[in-house]
Amino acid sequence: MTTEPLIYLNGDIVESAEARISPFDRGFLWGDGVYEVTPCFGDQMYRLEDHIDRLYRSLRYVRIDPGQTAAEMVAATEALLAANKDRLGSNAMYRIGHWVTRGEDTASMRVHAAGPATVMIFFRPVDTAAIARNYAQGLKMTVSSVRRNPPECVETRAKVTSKMNQILAELDAATRDSLPLMLDLAGNIAETSVANFFLVRDGVVWTAPERNILEGVTRKVLFELCERLDIPLEEKLFTMYDVAQAEECFITSSAICATPVSSIDGFTPKFDVPGPITTRLIDAFAADTGYDFRKTDAVA
Repeated sequence: MTTEPLIYLNGDIVESAEARISPFDRGFLWGDGVYEVTPCFGDQMYRLEDHIDRLYRSLRYVRIDPGQTAAEMVAATEALLAANKDRLGSNAMYRIGHWVTRGEDTASMRVHAAGPATVMIFFRPVDTAAIARNYAQGLKMTVSSVRRNPPECVETRAKVTSKMNQILAELDAATRDSLPLMLDLAGNIAETSVANFFLVRDGVVWTAPERNILEGVTRKVLFELCERLDIPLEEKLFTMYDVAQAEECFITSSAICATPVSSIDGFTPKFDVPGPITTRLIDAFAADTGYDFRKTDAVA
């Protein structure tokens, strides 16, 4: 009997091996779609409504009608979770993917002729051992020569499936066995290829303003946690000069929450990894999610 999680595809819950999408789907042909990734700890979906809200903001931006309301998308996700109750590990960690494309292209290839939308929801397991290791050791990063797409071209706050900009940055950094840190066109720190970036300087958490980055849900959670813990936080433009002075650096993203960074282009934070503020935030994330990210086999 297979234990591969079932997926939701266009209104049906099916085995992943049985799922069929047209080779002429515009998501495949043109990267014409949006997506969302929600963490799931055991059987607890974390901030699902926030992720679905961002999904629908992205859909409005690219003018795709998914054929269902946000509430119906939440209900479909809950139904898929219930259908997978015997296939998901109780102590495991998953990423829930919501992928929506404009649908099948026509022979004309005109954008307005495509449709209806393709909607897929799925669960993918997370490598928790790697997360625990990164929490203990930190991540190595390098500044990529690939600049972040400016919002004047494609809005950075929208989570679109056309990821070649970030993929090229990731390939660039991989040649140096690290993860990429991307700059905007003016040389300010933007984000990584998959996560929002933060540093701590003089006890204050800094992060780039939303204009240059993805509007991260986990970033939003971190803002809430900083307020709860009385940790000062500022959204501001900053450069590698400021990174060189940083006491701590970390990144945030779904399913990794706040992961410390050990070095960026040879610059190391002044505090050992994880630093004191990063540790407080990791503790707060563990309490908020009910999952201790430093362990590989335990739901708190």
